[in-house]
Amino acid sequence: MDNTTPSVEVDTTASILVYERFYEQQILAAIFIIASVFGTVGNSLVIIAVASSKNLRTNTNVFVANLAVADVVTSLFTPWQAVAILGGDDEWPIPGAEWVCTATAFVNLLTIGCSINNLALIAVNRWVGITKSRFTTRRIYTSRKVALMVIFSWAVPLCCALIPVVTDVGELGYEKLYKSCSWVRSNPHQETYNMLIAAVYYPIQLTVVAVSYISIFYFVWKTSQETLETVTNEETRKTISKRQIDVTKNLVYVVLAFVACVTPYFISLVAYADWSYRLVPWGAAILLSNSSVNTIIYATSHPDFKKAFRHLLRCQRASRSVVRKMSTAALHNISTSVTQECLDTTNQKA
Repeated sequence: MDNTTPSVEVDTTASILVYERFYEQQILAAIFIIASVFGTVGNSLVIIAVASSKNLRTNTNVFVANLAVADVVTSLFTPWQAVAILGGDDEWPIPGAEWVCTATAFVNLLTIGCSINNLALIAVNRWVGITKSRFTTRRIYTSRKVALMVIFSWAVPLCCALIPVVTDVGELGYEKLYKSCSWVRSNPHQETYNMLIAAVYYPIQLTVVAVSYISIFYFVWKTSQETLETVTNEETRKTISKRQIDVTKNLVYVVLAFVACVTPYFISLVAYADWSYRLVPWGAAILLSNSSVNTIIYATSHPDFKKAFRHLLRCQRASRSVVRKMSTAALHNISTSVTQECLDTTNQKA
């Protein structure tokens, strides 16, 4: 007679409390909503600017536009994370609409991965454009090659997002520990999927971004030093030095923004200490907020984008002014018509 007791899988996270106070969930929900609004508006402006300005419809700006498309889709789905974190305990708060949470998890995996890939592609593009000749740049960034790069930026995260859909490695849906739409921890292959996402989405892109911008900094510094040695005019020397400082600041901002926005979440994926579980939702909030930060870093630093944004804002103010004038004229016509009608009625009674 077999008296052995069947093994029972113990949930090691059962005693972990990710949110100690409800206001933590409220703060995270507010971050999601704010990031969604700013990300949708800012990235939509980038897309409209590229579509409406001939100066911006270049092969190199395709990556910025592709980044904006990925980020605006991320921003449109981010409010569902706020719904999940505020309304759910052990299940998705909208009965019968669990597919919304699953779709949100799938879209976030796809678009965030595409966004991170585009940040690496932009870094390489800037390195080639600054350190190589114009002929080399045009030879590398032909329309066909740029199209293949864009397809690649979507294809890799699409494959990662489809793995839980077509296999049993990972499962997308409502995760009750974090009260979020992501991959479910109860899946037996969840840790494997964590490692896969962290490996595919982070170290290669971080290396590419860091090496590209460090190389740009070295090239600009070396060129500036060589130029300074041949320049005697003090004003010219100051201009070159200022340019070098401005380039350095911009590169530092870009690298720090990438590290600050992307690193916390991926560290929390591979770490399994108690503190890492509490870091996951905050890391996810910062990662989703990156979709609104990218517009400021990559679009507003481009002079042609600045001109396009100013033009769009002027057109918007002008259209509102026309609408107000039309509304005033319409009210005046209605008022005049009513007054005349009252006078006609009074005269008829008299």
